[in-house]
Amino acid sequence: MSEEETGGPLSAEELEAFLAQPLLLKLACLRPDGWPYVVPLWYAWFERRLYVVGRERAVWVQYLRAEPRVGVLVDEEAARHRRVQMTALARVVEGPVPLEGRSDRWRAIGAVLRQKYMSSERGQAYAQLTASRPRVLVEIEPVQTTTWRGGPWHPRYYAPEPGPPPPTARLAR
Repeated sequence: MSEEETGGPLSAEELEAFLAQPLLLKLACLRPDGWPYVVPLWYAWFERRLYVVGRERAVWVQYLRAEPRVGVLVDEEAARHRRVQMTALARVVEGPVPLEGRSDRWRAIGAVLRQKYMSSERGQAYAQLTASRPRVLVEIEPVQTTTWRGGPWHPRYYAPEPGPPPPTARLAR
């Protein structure tokens, strides 16, 4: 059986290729009342961290300013169901700033985002319309990462759990 048929975690190369796709990142943060809040976002995987751009007044930006612990899911809806899940720390690293005030790092991340998501006329029109509006750059630092390449269930979900070892036999003398 191939790795694709047996499932299992993504290799380092598979992870890089998977995160380069124009998929949505689902960011889960905590509201002040303790309930989760999940938002879908465009993202860039850049120098082993995730980056997202938020509107200055987006509610999720305020939530992660108050509580930086977040959950992340990047998955595909295709038949393979590959996914990357992370427990992470998120923080605003730049902004709010308009387009002309962005750093070299922000511009490099912006180039990744444009290449991934804005190849269509609609994406380009959105970028032009909103370019001067203040945004923040959010860095998401993975603390724990779990990946899955798809395929059948992992045996831990259906195989019987091993029982206690059998008692040691006593020999009669």
